[in-house]
Amino acid sequence: MTSFIAEIIDIRKETHDVKTFRLTKPGDFSFIAGQYCLVSFIGKPEFFEESRPFTFSNDPTQKDFIELTIKEMGDFTQELFKLKKGDKLKIDGPKGEALNFDESIKNIVFLAGGSGITPFISAIRYVISKNLPNKMILLFSNRTENDIIFKQELEKFNKNNNNIKIITTLTDEVPDRWKGETKRIDKEMIKKYVEEPKKWFWYICGPPPMIKAMENILSSLNVPKEKLKIEDWQIQGKSG
Repeated sequence: MTSFIAEIIDIRKETHDVKTFRLTKPGDFSFIAGQYCLVSFIGKPEFFEESRPFTFSNDPTQKDFIELTIKEMGDFTQELFKLKKGDKLKIDGPKGEALNFDESIKNIVFLAGGSGITPFISAIRYVISKNLPNKMILLFSNRTENDIIFKQELEKFNKNNNNIKIITTLTDEVPDRWKGETKRIDKEMIKKYVEEPKKWFWYICGPPPMIKAMENILSSLNVPKEKLKIEDWQIQGKSG
């Protein structure tokens, strides 16, 4: 674990309230997909000694930068969204073990709500860049189509990678042309897309009510607790 000053080298708008910040990093810095860092401002007295945790969203094999995909959800992130290329932030990390990706696990299901996608996009990008044989299913719940982070990239994953299956569901506004699922992730949806659930390893990231619901469903499907990796949003900003 280390601390360093990172310069913003790019800012990419993902959705109406989500941005990805690309930052410089030391040459010897590395992280595991699923880990996060603490972010602090430089030269802003109103946020003195304040920091927030954000998950790395890029492929860990990238040598020249790290990326943090962040949802605007409070004063701290509102201030982050005002920053521009060339501005600097203090980074402290990597941290976390709850959602660390283990490439030795060959069959994985990711259950994500909203910006809970961030640790999983890092893992999927890693598997693709390394051409690993892991089979991965992502069930991704969003309120509206406009809330889907990495939408185009996820669609490409579905088309171009036989070992990766992406299922996106909308729970609120559903456009007429929408061809995906249209409800919260439930037992029937899981059984529809995951054959023999107890044979898979499950990573779950989202709001606490979603976490609880997913745990109950997986328990009813006889998935053992030791096959669950879980992270909720008890800390604001933790997953995105």
